[in-house]
Amino acid sequence: MRTFKKILLYLFIFILVIAIAAPTYAYFGVVRPALPQADGELALDGLAAPVTVYRDASGIPHIVAENAHDLFFAQGFVAAQDRLWAMEAQRRAAHGTLSEIVGERGLKNDTMMRILGMTESAEADWTTLDADTQSALTAYADGVNAFLAQAGDNLPLEFKILGITPQPWTPIDSLVFGKLVAWGLSNNYLDELVVSQLTQSLAWGEVLALLPDYPGPDVIPDANASILPETADAMMAFYRDLNFTPLTKPDQGSNAWVVGGSHTASGKPLLAGDPHQGLSMPTLWYEVGLHTKDNQYNVVGASLPGLPGVEIGHNASIAWAVTNARPDVQDLFIETLNADGTQYQFKDEWKEVTFREEIIQVKDAAPVTIKVRATHHGPLVTDATPESKQTLALRWTGLDQGRPLAQAIIELNQASNWDEFRAALSLWQLPGMNFVYADTAGNIGFQMSGAVPVRAQNDVYGLQPVSGSDAKREWVGFVPFEELPSALNPSGDFFASANNRPAGVDYPNFLSHYFQPPYRVALISETIRDSQNVTSADFAKLQASWQSDINLQVARAIANEAKPANKQEETMIALLADWDGMMTPDSGEASLSELSLRHILRLVLDPKLASASIDSYLTLAGYPYMFLQNLLDDANNPWWGGDRAGVLTAALQAAMNELTTNVDSDSAQWTWGNLHAHTFSHPLGSVGALRPIFNRGPFPTGGNWNTVDSGAYYADKPYAMTLGPAYRIIADPANWDASLSIIPSGQSGQPFSLHYDDQIQQWLAVEYHILPFSLEAIESAAVSTLVLKP
Repeated sequence: MRTFKKILLYLFIFILVIAIAAPTYAYFGVVRPALPQADGELALDGLAAPVTVYRDASGIPHIVAENAHDLFFAQGFVAAQDRLWAMEAQRRAAHGTLSEIVGERGLKNDTMMRILGMTESAEADWTTLDADTQSALTAYADGVNAFLAQAGDNLPLEFKILGITPQPWTPIDSLVFGKLVAWGLSNNYLDELVVSQLTQSLAWGEVLALLPDYPGPDVIPDANASILPETADAMMAFYRDLNFTPLTKPDQGSNAWVVGGSHTASGKPLLAGDPHQGLSMPTLWYEVGLHTKDNQYNVVGASLPGLPGVEIGHNASIAWAVTNARPDVQDLFIETLNADGTQYQFKDEWKEVTFREEIIQVKDAAPVTIKVRATHHGPLVTDATPESKQTLALRWTGLDQGRPLAQAIIELNQASNWDEFRAALSLWQLPGMNFVYADTAGNIGFQMSGAVPVRAQNDVYGLQPVSGSDAKREWVGFVPFEELPSALNPSGDFFASANNRPAGVDYPNFLSHYFQPPYRVALISETIRDSQNVTSADFAKLQASWQSDINLQVARAIANEAKPANKQEETMIALLADWDGMMTPDSGEASLSELSLRHILRLVLDPKLASASIDSYLTLAGYPYMFLQNLLDDANNPWWGGDRAGVLTAALQAAMNELTTNVDSDSAQWTWGNLHAHTFSHPLGSVGALRPIFNRGPFPTGGNWNTVDSGAYYADKPYAMTLGPAYRIIADPANWDASLSIIPSGQSGQPFSLHYDDQIQQWLAVEYHILPFSLEAIESAAVSTLVLKP
């Protein structure tokens, strides 16, 4: 018996030792060696002179170099130190090589990227860049590769799990990553498909009622173009499966605003910005400071790991922030092919379809060969969906040669005044953006950028696919940069942008049908228009706003008109009557208003649209809210079906039933945060055993599509927050060292780094860290110093 007990004791000790030793070995043998060196010295081939990298308490690298080459070399090096896996995943997503590492799960993404020809387009862009930009891209790539050489086998955990070794980074990888970012910001082809689905059930006048704020009665359907339900359905289904990276999903929007010195306590301008994008682990943005001792570069802010330079931030003279301008830069053309698919009809001629072959390598499966076809309009995207009954070509500005985004970023970083700022933005042709501007001289401004197509007949299409055989539907040029909306020192001494229409109704050029509702920009403008003695704290409060005007209108309509059938409904109506419209996580009224809003839309659309068509319609980011606004403004709107009170009552009842089913029978649990939570997800976090390593959350959150502090969600996955402020910055030209910023998760992409998730709680609370700029402030804030030596 004693022998048996000894055996059990030894077995227990053995298991305990293994339990301790295994994670210890995993950390010290696998994880820790992959964490970046932040102190001391490193010798690297490729540098001309020593470079100092100061990292502050948030892990932000502030790079001080002797020259531009070494600066961008070091930027590539530190980006790879912190975000190598994200850079690898994004370049694979853009090139269409995900299937090599994730198997068949990546095939749809790879098929679409190969059909688009993202790599070929990036290669064409390279030839149009100036020498300075090519040098910056090359230096950046050399810095990434210097990290690969220095790291050896000590790569981030994702590479170990997937059993892959990254190939050397190239300048084309940077450019194709920029294409992927632009793709996620330029997706109105999806809206055209949704509109096509609506036309299957509704008369054109009814369709336009669902698409308010269109340019006028001249918007008519193309009589020669009719897209079949099978085609639209197949393309929409294909799109929904493009989910490996949030960059293949459409963005929600952004906020950016600026006030002049007449509004501020300092007497100098103040600028704020927060782009709203998919939130993941790690986050899209990476903060960095870039400084050369000759002051050729002296800039700090948010960068995109994979691209040299800073996209949002400030230098010594100017600050800028951006929102998506949402220009209409994509059109679907319905092509007429001959019997064997080798020719297409254009006017009275038959033209040759171009062909190329792409071979997609697939992990644990045979390679997949696809034949990519294109017309002069663009690639035949329906080749990705064999079940489509028609052939659609995609025309997108992103596939045109000579879209020098990288050059625009480099020149923007060096701009020192309004004229140089605008000169840089004239090169920012993709994606189309709205920029707000401030400088130390006291000027503020706004400039739209982007290559916006001029169509032969702008007013008659852009809402749905058109015939490719009719020359009247061609692109005939682009709106000149000088004619894009722009303003310097406006009369009110402020400017705000929130993806709204950037110009008045008298603006002569067609820009888009796809602007966001005015709720965010209205709140921002109302807050800053008459403001005095404004400080960064006031801007921070505005960036934290969860006020939703449309939800408040829904609540008041229900409170005033719904007919309760029982005591509980009376209680809910009373709560809505007293609600202030704040979409806070602890608010039950926020839940009731949001769910009721969606049910109102479903109830009024249900008599004429199938459930699947309603689902598609609700994916349109702006139109459903503007349609609802028209309903709320007009009690006699025919879409109410003559019973507005009945619809409002039924919507409240449906919302209460949904909350009972999906949350709890106890209405005290019906808080918005119990429905509306966000999980910062990593691609490998979808694997159960890896989820606690890579993912963080869920975190109850506030806001929705129409709040300044966004808490947006995709309509096909209500109500879990998916999109939100991917970066927040408040730039202060009166004292650059007082500028504030925050990113959603952390600087590092390595889950065992202190900086993987150290900013989450600050971000959730809309708090900030100081963004040091002067060398004195950088050195004072530094918690580590790394010297890179030749």
